[in-house]
Amino acid sequence: MKKSILASVKNEFFDIHSAISGLTDEEILADSDDVFRPHFERLHRMAAMDVDDHVVEEILCDKKIHPVIKHIAHLKRIHGLKMEIETAISIIDGPDSWSLLKRFNFYPNYLELARMEYRGAKLKKGDRVIFIGSGPLPLSLILLCKEYGVEGIGIEQVPKYAELSEKLINILDLTKSIRIVLGNHFSLPMDQKLRFVMVGADAYPKNEIFAHLAKALPSATKVSYRIYEKGLRRLLDEQSVFRLPPEFTEYTRIRPEPPVNNTSVFLLKK
Repeated sequence: MKKSILASVKNEFFDIHSAISGLTDEEILADSDDVFRPHFERLHRMAAMDVDDHVVEEILCDKKIHPVIKHIAHLKRIHGLKMEIETAISIIDGPDSWSLLKRFNFYPNYLELARMEYRGAKLKKGDRVIFIGSGPLPLSLILLCKEYGVEGIGIEQVPKYAELSEKLINILDLTKSIRIVLGNHFSLPMDQKLRFVMVGADAYPKNEIFAHLAKALPSATKVSYRIYEKGLRRLLDEQSVFRLPPEFTEYTRIRPEPPVNNTSVFLLKK
């Protein structure tokens, strides 16, 4: 039975890869997704399967499938980016910005993630947080500010995404609470008191980012990042494994409750 499930999962990965492997990042971002969206929806359903950890471990030990899964994970990330870009544009151009934002498929997920971040970092109203890799749709910052009165700075290194998110913040009337900075992890506003730094899932490379944070952040600064700990989602995280510098100590993890699948990991700069 175990071998049957393992073989079925592997075959599914190979089949999905065969269908989408010819796609480029540019094609995913620029073209209509009518053709390739069903394959990513199929991947999403597959990732949600209730699979024992031993199946994941055996797949991790199979080096032949590693490049296949790595490529799928990358294309999945680009497709997620496309969804964020399209959502941001529709909100900016639409008649009722908050109603449109709440229609975003993963809005309930981000509501729960914001609660997890607020709780894990022990934030309070008026605290300032930094989000590295905030992207075109910085929902984590938006909901922390909207729901909990936190102030935020989003750092995004792609100019068009930074510009898009800045327009979004303006249309949502959150300019007094959120500022977008064009840059990367080397662009931390060190002239301001940094209480909490969030490292986005799509902020890369993780090793370099955390190495810099270990040197740059003052003692007692809190940092968070998100991982997948369970099921096939573990395989679809491009940088789920990286070396954490000794300057950081993990002080808590908040594991997900539906609809969230990410575990939020919280660190303290020693």
